[in-house]
Amino acid sequence: MQPADMQDVLIVEDSNLHRQLASEICQQLGFASVRHASNGEEGMAMMRQCVPNLLLLDLEMPLMDGVQVMQQLAAEKLTPHIILTSGKDYMLISTLELMGAGLGLPVLGGLKKPLNKNQLQDLLQRLSPQAGKNREACPLYEPARVREALDLGQIIPYYQPKIDLKTGHIKGAEMLARWQHPDCGLIPPASFIPVIEQQDWDTDLTLSMLDQGLHQWQEWTRQGLRLPLSINLSGRSLHGSSLSEAVEKRLQRSKVPARYITFEITETAISDSLTDAIGIAARLRLAGIGLSIDDFGTGFATFQQLTRFPFTELKIDQSLVTAIADKPHLQAITDSIIELGNRMQLCTVAEGIETQQDLDIMQQHGCQLGQGYFIARPMPAAQLLPWAKQHQPGLNLTQRTPG
Repeated sequence: MQPADMQDVLIVEDSNLHRQLASEICQQLGFASVRHASNGEEGMAMMRQCVPNLLLLDLEMPLMDGVQVMQQLAAEKLTPHIILTSGKDYMLISTLELMGAGLGLPVLGGLKKPLNKNQLQDLLQRLSPQAGKNREACPLYEPARVREALDLGQIIPYYQPKIDLKTGHIKGAEMLARWQHPDCGLIPPASFIPVIEQQDWDTDLTLSMLDQGLHQWQEWTRQGLRLPLSINLSGRSLHGSSLSEAVEKRLQRSKVPARYITFEITETAISDSLTDAIGIAARLRLAGIGLSIDDFGTGFATFQQLTRFPFTELKIDQSLVTAIADKPHLQAITDSIIELGNRMQLCTVAEGIETQQDLDIMQQHGCQLGQGYFIARPMPAAQLLPWAKQHQPGLNLTQRTPG
């Protein structure tokens, strides 16, 4: 069923048959209010009076088609969650999904007509994780308070497990920064990460995450779990020459084998200062540290970056992971990415797995590892060992007695 706060749906569809079918499916899914409009102009008039929780929007209509409706919604700053519907091919639907997202509209996805209950329900299941992300759009903290939190060690890592998609066994964890405020509780990254970026404190944050991760790795190792850790690396840290030296010193001091640490770098992070970035990346790899190209598949220069940097891991962007069901052209792209990763001997990771369908599809397409809200949300260090033991019964973990 859809999330509890999704009660009102507006179906904008010029075909009586498809409108009736969509209405029946929405009623079966538990929507309390199902409204209808037979064209785009009528739909816009209804939304000006009351914005629905969900808009099922047909792309081909007289008077005002779905493209024009999305453009008008953006112009009037009306933002219902949108699912596009069309009898056209999936390439066109996918293109208009991207257009809607570019307009700032919360487009959940697109479906080919006639509508299918299971496909619609799958898209609605993505609302819960998406709502969680939207809640992170909150006011920024003052730089002085963020700097104090960084210096006092209040910005801590949460760990999101990566699992083997064939066996379900935990194979690593990505470290994600959270601010544990002594008075306000857990503060989401959207409230302080932009401040850190504006103040050029990216490297300070990276090294703080690394210090905490190395300490935690030692603790987990004493309890029987040797877990590879991934840390996000900002493009600003890929300038100069100090980062690789600072990282190597910390590894030597902690005695954690370098192969258990991977830095994740987005394509956009390595588009500037290319020479410096290549030098730092090479030195990190020479030290035995892994390098992951994050958000793969989102940029035109991505393939070129694979020829320039010594990556060990390829993370398939969430926009592909959550969108390929029943879309042959996206499946072909994803297959090509996974085959490319295999041929280059890169570990392939699907990020943003939010439903059982996402997991099944990425498994079927041969992706090696996966992470996402369906598998596990980011969690504090204290919760990861119990999670690992519960989800991998054969894991030999020993709890130390207090000394």
